[in-house]
Amino acid sequence: MKNRILVIDDEPDMVRVAKDLLEDDGYVVISASGAAEADRKLQVSQPNLILLDIRLPVKNGFEILKKLKQDITTRMIPVIMVSVRGEESDKVLGLELGADDYVTKPYSRRELAARVKAVLRRHSHLSENEEIIEQGGIQLNVSTWEAFVNGKSVKLTPKELKLLGTMLQRPRRLLSRTFLFESVWGYEHVGTTRTVDVHIEQLRKKLGVAGQQIVTLKGLGYKLIPNE
Repeated sequence: MKNRILVIDDEPDMVRVAKDLLEDDGYVVISASGAAEADRKLQVSQPNLILLDIRLPVKNGFEILKKLKQDITTRMIPVIMVSVRGEESDKVLGLELGADDYVTKPYSRRELAARVKAVLRRHSHLSENEEIIEQGGIQLNVSTWEAFVNGKSVKLTPKELKLLGTMLQRPRRLLSRTFLFESVWGYEHVGTTRTVDVHIEQLRKKLGVAGQQIVTLKGLGYKLIPNE
């Protein structure tokens, strides 16, 4: 299966150049002009790598990168930052925020191909050591984004997976509805914390008996109390 690359850039000409270069090397390329469109594309399916321009309208590349690395569903996707300037401060900040590499525009065919290939190769080695979060018989494979209960696969929606991951990472801690809402749906999502209650109920049902470990603290929020 061909590797898929998401190019996030608001300049159509630059997107076209990147698309032509990468498709010539056998990659499948999709694009987004900014944060909102990128979010929609990521909800549909996740790419193997993101080529992220720094100078974007509304939210710049650093802001998008920070969100990607804070989100349990996207933090494992490798990111190459792109800028028309090769300023050291941009490179340092991008790497500190979790970027895997950095390239400058205009693109050099050989350099872009080499950097993309190297990042994908490094990431494939990392993925061999799958990251598993487990509490009370509930397992979440962060590399493949799959959930299990005592080794049996459980089919969950993307939001349910994010909600489960947020709780598995914080066992025995009281998590308010507001915290869960902001962690899973984001600060800018239009909705209420009632959304959390509905998804918690659905998650409990899908987890079966293991779902009873998600405890409601009336008026406060939820807590995952793993079975010993």
